[in-house]
Amino acid sequence: MTTGSCLCGLVRYEVSPPFKWMAHCHCSICRKHHGTLYSTALAADRAQFQWLSGEQQIARYRSSPTYERSFCSQCGSVVPDSSGDLVTIPAGTLQSDPGVKPRAHIFVASKSPMWTIDDDLVQFDEYPPGYGRPVSYTAPVVENGALTGSCLCGDVAFAVDEIPTKVVNCHCTRCQRSRGTAHATNAFVRQEHLRWLRGAHRARTYKVPEAQAFCTSFCERCGSLLPALFERINRYNVPVGCFDRPLDTKPGVHIYVQSHAPWHDITDQLPKFDEMPPRERVRELMF
Repeated sequence: MTTGSCLCGLVRYEVSPPFKWMAHCHCSICRKHHGTLYSTALAADRAQFQWLSGEQQIARYRSSPTYERSFCSQCGSVVPDSSGDLVTIPAGTLQSDPGVKPRAHIFVASKSPMWTIDDDLVQFDEYPPGYGRPVSYTAPVVENGALTGSCLCGDVAFAVDEIPTKVVNCHCTRCQRSRGTAHATNAFVRQEHLRWLRGAHRARTYKVPEAQAFCTSFCERCGSLLPALFERINRYNVPVGCFDRPLDTKPGVHIYVQSHAPWHDITDQLPKFDEMPPRERVRELMF
């Protein structure tokens, strides 16, 4: 039996094998909702899954005619969708090793140019043949060349006056839980350089009680991850998937790799640190 939970621990579940599939998804909807450059999901029969707590606290947003996006209404973590015969589980919410690993990349035709696929897994431009229905998503309109960002439903939008040049992959368990993925991919923007264009009142923030700085922000309607202000360092932690266009850079470092998910292999040659980089290298690699 494999257990899982959201970041705050309100929503908890358990699931048992056999599992149907596990795959990385590069579609623009997943990227926007998770705030990452791709998502990873595990699927199981409904009979193999059960909620342990918090089911009544789950909010849902229908992103397409055939798919609901489920998230914890308290912390914003993406949580399993149990509305169909198959339960789709965001792999980052798993608290133990499911004993399987991803076997494919899907929606590679929509892949962000910020991410390079450097493994040998099979790739599909959309769904694998014979599975799923066509999905359409209208990307936000980017005006005047500004670097803007928004949530999936469009209720919340922001702009930055400082173009990030450093992008960080963080493998800590807090990032895994909040994004529902193998790792977060974040950029940091100074507080005075981020402007909310609309819907700031729709952005909810959850701070981990025992954390010095870590918090997450999400749209209360659709659950998409949004910039979260780390007051201790006077910077917004911006999930790069919420930008309306890709940055002209790619991730340059992995941090907290000692906590990396057991089902995820780091296959690139970027610098890796068990926790944070040494103090003298933080600005070079992260800010």
